[in-house]
Amino acid sequence: MSEEPSAIAIPIPGGRIEALLLPGGPGVPLLVLGGVEIGLRLLAGSENAHVRRWERRTARRPVVIMGRPLPDHPADAARMLHPRAAAEAVARGLKALRDVVPPVAVEAESGGGRISLWLTVDHPGLVARLVLSSVASETPPASPMTERMAQWLEFAEQGQWADFFARLAVQLKPAGSVRAEATQVSSGFQPTPSTPERFIGELRATLDPSSFVTDRLGEIAVPTLVLAGGQDQVVPVASTQLVAEHIPGARFEIDPESGHTVRSSFRGYDGLVEAFLAEGDQPA
Repeated sequence: MSEEPSAIAIPIPGGRIEALLLPGGPGVPLLVLGGVEIGLRLLAGSENAHVRRWERRTARRPVVIMGRPLPDHPADAARMLHPRAAAEAVARGLKALRDVVPPVAVEAESGGGRISLWLTVDHPGLVARLVLSSVASETPPASPMTERMAQWLEFAEQGQWADFFARLAVQLKPAGSVRAEATQVSSGFQPTPSTPERFIGELRATLDPSSFVTDRLGEIAVPTLVLAGGQDQVVPVASTQLVAEHIPGARFEIDPESGHTVRSSFRGYDGLVEAFLAEGDQPA
């Protein structure tokens, strides 16, 4: 890339949303939506990490990495980080980008997957196809996923970030590959996110039934690829498979050995996704 890309801030009601645009080939543009952890910090200042991860996709198409809404007032975080409200902010952000013309393909994981589902049902004209990894369309009370998120929320609300990150590092790995409990972390090491209110707000909203989108999945009419890790400790395979079963014609793939970090641990992930995206580049 000739110039180092920089995140831009796009105004939305009550705040702004960041976008990082990576120019690329002539294919259908790709929108990337990360998991809930992307709300812990700004895109600005972390551009290099995103470029390293997504530059490969630019050989075929432009890539837009979109962050989570940034409220002007932290007290508005719970409202603005609700997955449906976040999808509305993403829609506004997409429409504001002069160099990207929707509809776009979407590659989303975990919490970003639920946002992308709301984006697709509320703004069907913006989405051409979907790639969803470790996604859940709902967070039912009896699910182990709900217990995990409640633990994260408790750590975050108490500011116990060292314990949170230690526990998260274990839970992101495939089940059975590490001890079930995180090792003790020195109390002197307390990494503090720059925007914890966004992370907390999204977790709360994700646990709220108003964020559940299962009943509307049948409205989705775009090609969809759903991927799951068989050893995912955060989102149960059954929850991800439920999404695939409710989206008409969706393709479901599972790597029995992969954990929650499907993008990095799913065998053959990039090749599988790029082939699926390329199908949308073909002339009708």
